[in-house]
Amino acid sequence: MGAREAAIAADDRSTLRELAKRYAEVAALGAHAETVEDWKRLNGLRPRRPMIMIDQIPWHEMNIDDELTLRCGDPFLRGLEWKMRTALYQWKRFPCDLPVPPYLEVPKAFSDSGIGISTKRSADDPLHVGAESHLFEDQIRDDAALARLRCPLVRFDAKETAAREALVRDLVGDILPLRLSGVGIWAAIWDRIVFWRGATPVLYDLADRPEFVHRLMRKLVDFEMKVLDQYEAENLLDAEQRLVHCAGTHSYELPGEGYDPRHVNARNCWAAGAAQIFSEVSPAMHDEFEIQYLKPYYERFGLVNYGCCDPLHNKVGIIRKIRTIRAISVSPWADVRVAAEAMGPDYVMARKPNPSFVAMDSFDARIVAEETLATLR
Repeated sequence: MGAREAAIAADDRSTLRELAKRYAEVAALGAHAETVEDWKRLNGLRPRRPMIMIDQIPWHEMNIDDELTLRCGDPFLRGLEWKMRTALYQWKRFPCDLPVPPYLEVPKAFSDSGIGISTKRSADDPLHVGAESHLFEDQIRDDAALARLRCPLVRFDAKETAAREALVRDLVGDILPLRLSGVGIWAAIWDRIVFWRGATPVLYDLADRPEFVHRLMRKLVDFEMKVLDQYEAENLLDAEQRLVHCAGTHSYELPGEGYDPRHVNARNCWAAGAAQIFSEVSPAMHDEFEIQYLKPYYERFGLVNYGCCDPLHNKVGIIRKIRTIRAISVSPWADVRVAAEAMGPDYVMARKPNPSFVAMDSFDARIVAEETLATLR
């Protein structure tokens, strides 16, 4: 036992071991294999049934009977505790089609120097948090600011990763197998640009300063390509991630032939992406400022899940230009009939129901059923 293992409090050890035993019991259930097979059929465009997910959960509102209260004192162990508590909570209350894997994930350690800026609230923002509305300061308002941005430097921390793995193996390795988990890709450049600049200047610049926006995109996409190169070189990508933006990743096609877990490439992995601020622009503008720039990036991956809350029913034609797209989001603000006709049998429809139906004064199952039946039809 190393010094780090010896320093772990007895209560932390007991808490983790008890959770691991409960988690292992759930993970050993035979139902998970059938669910995995159904995800593979869906992602292979040969679905046996619709697959149901409840994801992006407001966990801060869900702590019933202290089931989500963290008890570990060590910050790293609290992260593992949270993973197991939320998995057990979800399996108990709304498992849907989320298979519980027969292992515990230990995240690889790495550093990322960043782009040189981060989200900065406007002085007029009344300190909103989470998914509330925000006002951001525009930090890339001109070419001088653009020139100051730097490409992130990413480095795998082998020593810290080995220490994490040894620690967790000592704590629960006799109960659960471990898997080192890497980086999952959420390649939504425009979502980040809005956080760095705010929505209003972004939308005005698309019309008033298109050449500046092109310069911005050329630089940022070049950064993204170089960061992806670093992820591959440092073996930080995760070809075995279970979710890609609210959907299961199990497929017949990935990780693919010749897959080597010691050197994971983008072609072995799923990616997800979106340009949600482009809900306010035409298909032509979406194509010019997003698809044409991100197409080479997305095509480095094996499969891609595209879209989020943005209505994409009238943009399937431009999304088709990206050959690795497998799933397309159909949000509550999209026309599901138009989307279905445009997608045909070529893509998985990642349908997001209207969340307001479960946020009213009283729950009305009838309207939820009507929307669901309309989607199925």
